[in-house]
Amino acid sequence: MLALFSVLLSLLVPATQAIISGDFNCTAYNGTSFVWTPSAVACQNVLSDRYCEAAYPTRSYPNYPTENGNEERPLLCYTLGTATPSPVNNDAKSAAITHCPKTCGLCCQTTAYSCKNLQFPRINCATVTRAMCQSVTWRQILADDCPAVCGFCDLNGCIDAVVGCDNDISICNAIGMQEFVNKNCRRTCNRCSIPTPNPCSGR
Repeated sequence: MLALFSVLLSLLVPATQAIISGDFNCTAYNGTSFVWTPSAVACQNVLSDRYCEAAYPTRSYPNYPTENGNEERPLLCYTLGTATPSPVNNDAKSAAITHCPKTCGLCCQTTAYSCKNLQFPRINCATVTRAMCQSVTWRQILADDCPAVCGFCDLNGCIDAVVGCDNDISICNAIGMQEFVNKNCRRTCNRCSIPTPNPCSGR
């Protein structure tokens, strides 16, 4: 029984003692330690999660870092060194951002998240939730005012207000659907030149 307890303890200790070190991008200091920000893991890996897990092995977490957690980032995500501290290798980090940003906790470094929010937004960008980024009520406002929060930096403000427009692009030319697609499926249906209704107009 004691031997079994020792084995279990050895597996748990690395995870509980893991700390972020070496590269602090996409982290914030909470007064005690550096933790992962929401934008660190807000994207998806470009390559499969299974590949990324194998390419960037870590004992700190199974697939991705956790929001507000302090699991150690896999070394290969940012360096060719074998222990911390090690110098950042730009090629290694660029490859991680390009292929496995979520596994490496580097989503905030991707082009979708690395722009600036509006200086005077209509909503406090710090209060935006992931659910709001998917909401038809908020998506256009957030694309305009808080693009870095939702990963809308590459869209230049032209976004589908309704998630899933691209599931059936036939609606773009459907009779009787034009008012809907002009307002809600602007990106999928190539209607970006059509201005969106003023949110204060009551329409």
